[in-house]
Amino acid sequence: MTWQAGTALFASDKDKGALKTLKPISRLLACAAMVFASPALADHTPDQLSAARQAEARGAEMYAYDQAAWHSTDSFQDDLKKRGWSLERAQQEGLSGYIVEPAANGRLLATFYRTKGGKLVAMARYWVLGSKVERGELIKDGEDNALSPLALRLIEAREKAIDAAVADKVFLCTKGNVNTVVLSPRADGSIPAYVMSAGVETGVFPAGGHYLYVFGTNGKLQSSRAFSKSCINVDSRAVPKDAAGYGLTHLLDPQPNEVHAFVSYNVPIKLFVIIDASKDLWEIDRGKIIYKQVMKDMP
Repeated sequence: MTWQAGTALFASDKDKGALKTLKPISRLLACAAMVFASPALADHTPDQLSAARQAEARGAEMYAYDQAAWHSTDSFQDDLKKRGWSLERAQQEGLSGYIVEPAANGRLLATFYRTKGGKLVAMARYWVLGSKVERGELIKDGEDNALSPLALRLIEAREKAIDAAVADKVFLCTKGNVNTVVLSPRADGSIPAYVMSAGVETGVFPAGGHYLYVFGTNGKLQSSRAFSKSCINVDSRAVPKDAAGYGLTHLLDPQPNEVHAFVSYNVPIKLFVIIDASKDLWEIDRGKIIYKQVMKDMP
């Protein structure tokens, strides 16, 4: 089997000392023709394929929750303007953040919450399907502003994940505010909370500086992990028009993970991930992870 990607932009994730520094580190290798040349015959293992399918599903879920947060934020800001409020005024009124939880018929409910009378209550609610806010508005005085028990659990997980990331002194790869994606409880009741570097520049999206904190039903931290050892910002503007996509090396998993899938939804080009240990090459396009082959003659 022979497969060649043609010209590609290639970035490495080999700065093993980066996890304990707050400064972003980028290592961009030169653009070279026929990067993926002379492959050797090989195939993925069943465990790798299973993990890749799980990464696809998780990455799609992360993207859906992130989209709900993004588009509902636009609606929330529009509604604040209609009321004659600035974001600063909302914060003075106790605005603390937002959370996304599942709703009926495949929709997601994004709730902006505040502290009032010493407890957390809803300030606005928006129901989102895909990238469309179907309905929602600021909550008026006298209307039900109670948060669901699930929303309160998710908010707690979000706050604890941010605290843990600060305690771990994790590095971020952009200068924007930290992004969080907190998913609904898994089958075992645990809650995955992602603390992520945010995309702040059009055409550029961070593939490094992302972390996962998992909290059990008792609210205690079960596990945590980083997804990279350095900063890699995928700059689609720098990719030549004839390029197959943007190449990344990865050290921490034997196949692409959910963050790779999530990133691929946020860039207009394919990603090619080479696993450092095995030299396995994977293609990721809009969250779909496809095994290609093992590469030889790779450094």
